[in-house]
Amino acid sequence: MPNPINRQTELRSLLERLNLGGMAESFADLALRAAKESLSHEAYLYELATREEEQRTGRRTARLLRQSGLPQDKTFRTFHLARLSPTLQLQLERLRSATFLETARRHNECCVTVFSKKTLKAVQA
Repeated sequence: MPNPINRQTELRSLLERLNLGGMAESFADLALRAAKESLSHEAYLYELATREEEQRTGRRTARLLRQSGLPQDKTFRTFHLARLSPTLQLQLERLRSATFLETARRHNECCVTVFSKKTLKAVQA
């Protein structure tokens, strides 16, 4: 039976080769916590995968921000809306609140429902 320390080293190396760096960083600490809290294997794996996803999302966001070329100190909080026309202020507020996304989602659901009904009628005919 392999030495547990070697197994951890080998597992860390394997996870890194599989591009699962977040899991490689946190599997040992999470394993200890899971043992202390008597978590199931599924709960441990879920926590591990969640951490990996969070780290990937964070890295992706940071990469996209760098690629955008936008100044890091520019945010909605530091932007002076008063310099814009009322129309642009309203547009910017809509963009910031992202309410247009909910409208688009509802529109897509409606389109899918209509398409599904038409497809169903065509198949039944």
